[in-house]
Amino acid sequence: MDISLFDYDLPPELIAQFPSRRRDRSRLCVLDRSTGRVEHRRFADIGDYLRPGYALVVNNTRVFKARLTGRRVSGAEVEIFLVRALDEAALSWLALARPTRRLKAGERIRFGDDSVILERHRGEGVWEVLFPGKMVRKRIISTYGHVPLPQYIHRADVPSDLRRYQTVYAAKEKTGAVAAPTAGFHFTRSLLTNLQSKGIHVLEVTLHVGPGTFKPVSVQRIEDH
Repeated sequence: MDISLFDYDLPPELIAQFPSRRRDRSRLCVLDRSTGRVEHRRFADIGDYLRPGYALVVNNTRVFKARLTGRRVSGAEVEIFLVRALDEAALSWLALARPTRRLKAGERIRFGDDSVILERHRGEGVWEVLFPGKMVRKRIISTYGHVPLPQYIHRADVPSDLRRYQTVYAAKEKTGAVAAPTAGFHFTRSLLTNLQSKGIHVLEVTLHVGPGTFKPVSVQRIEDH
């Protein structure tokens, strides 16, 4: 299938740069496959299309401030994008670092008085990064971390993004995603409660979303992606 079949016009001014004040007031487009009829509703109306006994499966992963901005000894800025922990203590991490071509294995990247070590380059900008301890890791992420917003959000992250760039059912103990399962952004606690009262089952799974979600499709045939 040729990728051009997925092309459509989306004016930039229609891409919201900040979320709606009320999650469930976002727009909902409904297609009736039997008639081809299209309706434009609000997400709060989704219960009109779900029947008792249906199962609604949600991803309870939680996004953390995975994009770190540090400096080399020379003072040059370096971005460390944490992807996933490689050990149980979460001290060794797989990360994307840039500008990669100037970095060297064994080099320290400083974050104020703290630092991490670039242990090994795996190629294509992927590095193994080592934190010296749990408290240092928490301090660096808390102080120097940024919420990794999608590329179509053309602004810097703000403090409220750590709350709003999450689903309402994101669990603190399930922290580990570098991107949010955005399809669930529009659910509210009250909406989920209303759906359950109608006999709709809400089931949770944990799937940490990785940086691959930001990667554009670069092939002509979608089967080759």
